[in-house]
Amino acid sequence: MVAPPRSGSVPLPTALPLALDSHPVLARLREQIRGSRARLDAVVDLLPAGLRSSVQAGPLDEGGWTLLVPHGAAAAKLRQLTPLIEQRLVERGWEPNPLRVRIQRVSPLVTSGR
Repeated sequence: MVAPPRSGSVPLPTALPLALDSHPVLARLREQIRGSRARLDAVVDLLPAGLRSSVQAGPLDEGGWTLLVPHGAAAAKLRQLTPLIEQRLVERGWEPNPLRVRIQRVSPLVTSGR
């Protein structure tokens, strides 16, 4: 027989946004995610139509901002567009930071349809 938890021993559930905002490290991570998504929203119209759905906002940190792409051809195209993307970000009020383009390898288990 399992004893019921004593009152006060189990913390009350907390909404995820509230929990993220109440912890300094998590709050900073949340802001970085928002900032990365906002940057992608600001430049998505500069991307070729066929590439837009495959580009993902990646990490945003002191070293710059990363865009994630599924393959080398997409990475090469984004690297060609880097000056234009960086210019757009400055025009929208963000500090000039290096743009990194990384190929995001997809696990075979994810692509197998299982």
